[in-house]
Amino acid sequence: MWKHDSYASTRQLLLPAKMKFVILATLLACAWAAPQRMVMPRLPASVIMKGKYQLIPSNRIVGGVEVVPNSLPFQVSLQRRSLAGTYSQSCGGSILDELTILDAAHCIAGANIDNLRIVAGEHSLSVDSGLEQNRLISRTATHPRYNSATYEDDISLLFLDAPLDLSVPSAKAIALPPPTSELDPPAGLIITVSGWGTTSSGGSISDVLRAVDIPVVSDADCDAAYGGTASAPAVFPSMMCAGDTTNGGIDSCQGDSGGPLFTGTGADAVQHGIVSWGQGCAFARFPGVYTQVSYFLDWIAAARG
Repeated sequence: MWKHDSYASTRQLLLPAKMKFVILATLLACAWAAPQRMVMPRLPASVIMKGKYQLIPSNRIVGGVEVVPNSLPFQVSLQRRSLAGTYSQSCGGSILDELTILDAAHCIAGANIDNLRIVAGEHSLSVDSGLEQNRLISRTATHPRYNSATYEDDISLLFLDAPLDLSVPSAKAIALPPPTSELDPPAGLIITVSGWGTTSSGGSISDVLRAVDIPVVSDADCDAAYGGTASAPAVFPSMMCAGDTTNGGIDSCQGDSGGPLFTGTGADAVQHGIVSWGQGCAFARFPGVYTQVSYFLDWIAAARG
């Protein structure tokens, strides 16, 4: 399962060219010296500059299981069209209503929306079940304060060119959480993340929708893991973290970006987070970092109109 999709991972890190070259050269030198294949970390530039990163073993397996087909009817696949005209998995997303998808800003930053589509009712990416609903995107709304260097305010809405049919069991809207003042998910709460992302860091996209249960990690512990300080946080209040900080092995991964972090199942699910960023996949020291939806309820309401 995820961290950043293949398109997003090619973004500029907004570092001076000389500094980027030095960091790249150092990482590659370490990788060549290592006994196993290593891949680059995918992190905000602000975290990399603090030195809070490590090369990622490509064989680290991410936990989780295949879900019962269409048991998460709010989950959608955001797919990108290639030059050959075929679509492939890029990010996740979730249904807010028949015309609106909740997603991460970095999933669409710089993208041509004419090359994107949303698929609701998806389970297997390679097998057409007949339940899929394909929709193009007519316009998007990205949070005006989204910062690609820190991933602060990493949230967007995608508006479809035609409404989804939400009367069928395979496509349903997910509920939004109460305001943060009423419920800030506490550390230790077990929460679920889902997607078609890779099942190992740097691995291949999963053909079927998978999910994994992970505990919420406190902002303070997560910020410390990524080298944040009171004056220069890495994890902002509008973010939340989740993952197994003792043993690792369970996490979202590349291709899961933009997908939901939620409690409950089916029609009772409530979305608390959006897959945003993190150090590799499933490292015990580095929880996954998510956009905390409860901080953006007013913005979501205003953007939906």
